[in-house]
Amino acid sequence: MAVSVTSQTNPYVDKLIVDTQANSTVEAAVFSGSGGTTYIIDIDNSNNSAACALRLYNNGNPTLDGSGSSTEPDILIPCPKQTRQSVTITGFSNNGATADGVAFGGDYSFACTTSGATATNTSPQNNVTVRIMAE
Repeated sequence: MAVSVTSQTNPYVDKLIVDTQANSTVEAAVFSGSGGTTYIIDIDNSNNSAACALRLYNNGNPTLDGSGSSTEPDILIPCPKQTRQSVTITGFSNNGATADGVAFGGDYSFACTTSGATATNTSPQNNVTVRIMAE
C-alpha cells in the first residue's frame, strides 16, 4: 500500500491523494475523518492489458470481499486497458445551485479492481496509479 496525502499550495485544491499501487485493498478514510470535495481523478492503467475500475466510497469501512455482500461504490469509474485517463467533475446542479466537484464525508475510501461488478475483488495484474485532487 503506497498511499500519500499531501497539502498543496494551489488555490484550487489543497489535497493531493496519490496511490501508486491501487488495488482491491481498500484505502479507507483517506481524508482522516474530515470531509472533502473531489475535483479531478487521474487513473493510470497504462501498465495493464485489461481494463480496471476505480471504486469511490463515502464509507470509512467498505467491504470488498468478492461476494454479493460487498459494498456498492458511490462512484465507479472504468479505465480502459493501457490507458491513462483523467476525470474532471465540474458544473453540476444541486437544487438550482451550480457547484464544482463532488462532496464526500469524512469516510472517503477507494479501491481499484479488474471489473465494476459488485462481486469482483480481483486486483489489476500490474500497478495502477490513482491521483485524486481534492479540498
